[in-house]
Amino acid sequence: FRRVLFRSGTPAAAAGTGRDQAQEALVTSEPACDFTVESRQVTVRYENLSQAEVRYYFTDLELLFSRNPFNTDASSQFALVTPNRLDRVTLPARTNQFTFPLPENCRNANLLVEIQAGGLRRSRTYLPNSLNLQLMENYGQLRLAHASTSAAIPGAYVKVYARKKGGEVTFYKDGYTDPRGRFDYVSLNTDQLDAVERFAILVMTDNLGATIREAAPPKR
Repeated sequence: FRRVLFRSGTPAAAAGTGRDQAQEALVTSEPACDFTVESRQVTVRYENLSQAEVRYYFTDLELLFSRNPFNTDASSQFALVTPNRLDRVTLPARTNQFTFPLPENCRNANLLVEIQAGGLRRSRTYLPNSLNLQLMENYGQLRLAHASTSAAIPGAYVKVYARKKGGEVTFYKDGYTDPRGRFDYVSLNTDQLDAVERFAILVMTDNLGATIREAAPPKR
């Protein structure tokens, strides 16, 4: 806390106003960038930027998941890897949003998409799929269905990791969805569930894509 004395005829108020205006000018001139990848399109939201470098990395999703199941930013794992594709994009002036399609060879692949612009670096994981995954957290079960037809998907591979209350992350179980598209991701012949704080769940299919979700353990 700083006490400032104001006296009639002094430049204190004006000086403070000047500093505020200078700070505001600096803030409004700073570059800003964020983006989403959905429905085979990249949408960039930006301020004070005119160019961006877009990098595409094809991913081994199961390996990536197993290395860090609860990591929402996987870009550090690709820091020394050459991207599979690199594009330079011009960001239009007089607007703060720009949408462009994913490259043709990237549209059906599991990707890490990274954008670098104005000294900023942002990354997002893109997992194209036709899946409707329902988590029944109170029962520790999931149901997998086709997004368009709602038909159950049997035989999908499910891999589960658990984060324990002390922060340790360990493999928990894996298996396949049954003929009803269901999988019990909680039940074990041990008491491990008592120590679980959070589950990370990977679901993979042969031709309908993959998805990753997190779930709380059932209430005991």
